[in-house]
Amino acid sequence: MDRDHLVNIFILSGLIFLAPLAYADVDLRKKAPSQYLVKKGDTLWDISGVFLKSPWRWPSLWEENQQIKNPDLIYPNDVIYLLYSDGKPYLTTNQPSANKLVPKVRSSGRFTPITSIPKKALNSFVRDHRIVATQRITPMPYVLASAGLRQLIAGGDDIFIRGILDPEINQYDIYRVGKVYGANQGLAAENTEIVNIGQVQIISKQGDISRAKVLNSNGLIKKGDIIVRPQTLRFKPLYYLAAAPAGIKGQIIGAVDDAYKIARHDGVVVNLGSASSVYAGHIFSVLKKAEKVQDPRTNELITIGNQIIAELMIVNVFENLSYGIVLNAAEIVSVGDVIIGIE
Repeated sequence: MDRDHLVNIFILSGLIFLAPLAYADVDLRKKAPSQYLVKKGDTLWDISGVFLKSPWRWPSLWEENQQIKNPDLIYPNDVIYLLYSDGKPYLTTNQPSANKLVPKVRSSGRFTPITSIPKKALNSFVRDHRIVATQRITPMPYVLASAGLRQLIAGGDDIFIRGILDPEINQYDIYRVGKVYGANQGLAAENTEIVNIGQVQIISKQGDISRAKVLNSNGLIKKGDIIVRPQTLRFKPLYYLAAAPAGIKGQIIGAVDDAYKIARHDGVVVNLGSASSVYAGHIFSVLKKAEKVQDPRTNELITIGNQIIAELMIVNVFENLSYGIVLNAAEIVSVGDVIIGIE
């Protein structure tokens, strides 16, 4: 049989869901279609939003029926069917024919499979951003100077590093120290965001001075930039998804890349972390921060706020802070907006 016409039997890698999940909470849209043609650029979040009022509840539809417990990879031009089993809805990519599910045959290699949310939205900040306790930064090795004592350092240049390095590791990441989150954001201890700007290969060591070559950089490297052990972050196409517990309440305290207006798929920093029992995949509602306005007739100060304007998914968790990504946004999200567990 020609390879281009083999039946795809790949399991959707990374399709991991939180269990048990309340299937009874599935709330279909009133005009949910019986089928949907997947388009290039679609995400699983988008497709689930076609059928569900709350797209983050997609596991309920994809896992409801044993026939699609491990669904095939979903590609553009596939058709998603909304079917029912014992009165409960579920989605499948297998075409129903005379009450039977007919497995489809697809030419492999024609398209790239869809993802849960755009990979670009994740990679644009999660992979290169980390948060560390501020007190940990001072002891870290750092860029002392370029080998030619030039002020500007780029990829291909040799540099000198000062600090104790692990003798078993020859490649390190270079990070730029960024924003500090502390008392101004209601935190008991200071935490600092660090941003990856390049990688280095160690050439030689003498005491606490090492020589290294800059393998690549996202911009000009500066003296004082810190040297950090490489960390591989493995982000699956889908996350464990669950409503954040109703009692958890936090706040958006920063915008990744200093975005002034935060919109759909933008990254944010929230003042909740593993210490608050938050993990990747928690879904929060975003409330517009309360503002006081003066009534033009009575001169009273009226508080306006507490409207839900967006949903946010946690994607990378540290002890006291986390990165999140804004999903459905009815209006612009701002630093200071409140996040709460979904009721």
